[in-house]
Amino acid sequence: MRLPKPLLDFIDHSLALSGRPFEPDTSLAPPHGRYATVHYGIMLPGLPAPHHFLNLVAVIGQPKTRLFANPHLIRTTARDTANLLVGTATGTPEHFRGYNIGQDCTFAADGSSLRFADDLVLEGRYPDFSARREGHAFNLQLTLKATDKVANFASLIGGLYDHWSVLCQYRGHLERNGERSEIAGLCTFEYARAVNVNLPFRFFTYQILNLDARTQVLLVEVLGPLGLEAQRRVYLRSLDDHGGVYLRGFDFSVQRFAPTPVTTPNGTRMRLPQEFTWRVEDDDGNELITIRGDANGDFQYGLAAGYVGSYRYEGRFRGQPVSGTGYIEYIDLR
Repeated sequence: MRLPKPLLDFIDHSLALSGRPFEPDTSLAPPHGRYATVHYGIMLPGLPAPHHFLNLVAVIGQPKTRLFANPHLIRTTARDTANLLVGTATGTPEHFRGYNIGQDCTFAADGSSLRFADDLVLEGRYPDFSARREGHAFNLQLTLKATDKVANFASLIGGLYDHWSVLCQYRGHLERNGERSEIAGLCTFEYARAVNVNLPFRFFTYQILNLDARTQVLLVEVLGPLGLEAQRRVYLRSLDDHGGVYLRGFDFSVQRFAPTPVTTPNGTRMRLPQEFTWRVEDDDGNELITIRGDANGDFQYGLAAGYVGSYRYEGRFRGQPVSGTGYIEYIDLR
C-alpha cells in the first residue's frame, strides 16, 4: 500500500535532493535545541572473513520511534541516554552497550569529536574523519576521506527528520585478540537527526553492496502500519558519478527465514531473513540490478532496535554478473 506520490513528496523532500553534491557546511552536531536524537554511522561492507562487515552505529538521545529505540538502556532520561554498536561477524559480548551521556561521554558541540567512554572515539570534519577503539578484545583504527556523493534518505517536512549517507574511501586496521588485519575500500559515513516525535514505522531494512572498487549500491525499504510504504528505493553512486535513485519495479522478498526467531533486549520477537531477493529497474524499465542473498548467520543486535549482519550474494548489475558479501540491517516489528 502506498500514499499518492504528490503527498509523499510533500512529506519527504529527499527525492528532490538526489544528484546534488554534498554541502560541506552541513551540520554534524549532536542533539541540541529541537533535535532530541542524533545518529552517527560508519558502515563497511564486504570485509574478508572472519569479519565480513564493520559498523559503528551511535544513537545519542533515545528516540520515541519504537523501531529505533532501546528503552531498556535508560537509567536517567531518554535525552541523557546513548547507545553504541561496534559490530562485526565476530561480535563480542561488549559489542553493544548504553551510556549515561552526562557521566560517560564527551561530545563537541559541532560533532567534531565524539567520545563514548573508553569504547570509541569519532573525530573529524568533512571531508576527513577517523574512528579509534583501543583496549578491548576487538579494536580498530580507521581514517575516512569523504566524497561529495550523498544519498539523501529522508528530509521530512518541517525538519522533523533528516538522514543522509556520504560515500567515503577508508583505510585502517582491525585487531581481534591481538591479530591485526589491514583493510581499505569504500564505506559510508552517515548522519541523522530527529525531533522528539514518534514516527510509526514498523519495518526497516538497509543494505549496502560494494560492486567494485568504485561503485556502491544502497537499498532502503521502510514500511509503516498495515504495510504502508514510507520508502522503497535503490541508490546507486560511485567515486566518479553522483548516480541516481531508482524506485521502478522495486521488490524485496524473503524466501526463507532463520529457523528460530530471536527476542530483542526490549522483549520484541523477530524473525530474521535467511534467503532473500531484491531488484529494481532503471528509468526506462530495464533491469538495473537483481540480487539473490543468503545470510551468513552473523546477525548482531544493536542496530537501533534491530539487527545487522552480512550475506553472500550473486546477481546481475546492468546485465553483468556480480557477486560478493553484502551488508544488511533488519528490523521487523510487524
